Amino acid sequence: MERAKGPGMLRTVSFLLVTALLVLSVSACAAGNRGTAQKPGGQTPDARQEPGDTRHEEQPGAGKGKAAAEITQTSLLTWEDSIDNIWAHGAIEITNTGDVPVKIGDISISFVASDDSILGTASMILPVPEIIMPGEKAYAGDSTIIEGIDDPTEITSIEANIDFDETDGKPQILDVRDLKIIVTDIGRVKVTGRVVNNSPDSADDIRIIVAAFDEDDRLLGIYTDSPDVTLAPGKNMGFETSYPVIRSREFADKVKKLVGKAYNWKFDF
Repeated sequence: MERAKGPGMLRTVSFLLVTALLVLSVSACAAGNRGTAQKPGGQTPDARQEPGDTRHEEQPGAGKGKAAAEITQTSLLTWEDSIDNIWAHGAIEITNTGDVPVKIGDISISFVASDDSILGTASMILPVPEIIMPGEKAYAGDSTIIEGIDDPTEITSIEANIDFDETDGKPQILDVRDLKIIVTDIGRVKVTGRVVNNSPDSADDIRIIVAAFDEDDRLLGIYTDSPDVTLAPGKNMGFETSYPVIRSREFADKVKKLVGKAYNWKFDF
């Protein structure tokens, strides 16, 4: 005659079931594709990045291809304003060097002194576009006041890192045309242009970035804009921006090419 299972046996079975579920849950979480940008070869990045250096990380896709993004250009500008504030502007170009779309997450830009110490950082940096298709580029950057120094030449380089994931999403890309850089009578620099919605859907949260290049196609800096308007399919609108702050006429004199990117930001559930 079989012996009846007591409370102890039931507790043992329940414990084993819960343990198995926890192991499966931890394994699923560990399978995610996240990480900061790395040097070619997958090595941990050096803390220092000089303009022109590249960093990337390759992440395995779910049987579809290789997810990879690389910082292909960087730019550093420094200057002192009329009231003795020391400014730094950092900008980066990000290229999708993989086979699948990637979504850019966190971006960090730090401003570095000649002794390799960190003098300041730029935060809340957003790329445009946020989702990059294979072979395409995005740009990001910002300007900030650097406290605790008296000479802008004390800022010698930037460190830049990105975080990205493979994604199934596709960006709602808008066209940017008719770009022009203008120096006003008071020495302020602004960029003007036109954004065109050639997509089949309305765009109600438009993000624009304009990357400036010199005659050798070296990245100099970026301007951004987020117009407060809904753009219907087939429609266009003009825009102008002088954000972020960049030193004025001497910068504008170096600009030989402007590249605009724009997309409609959508909340990711």
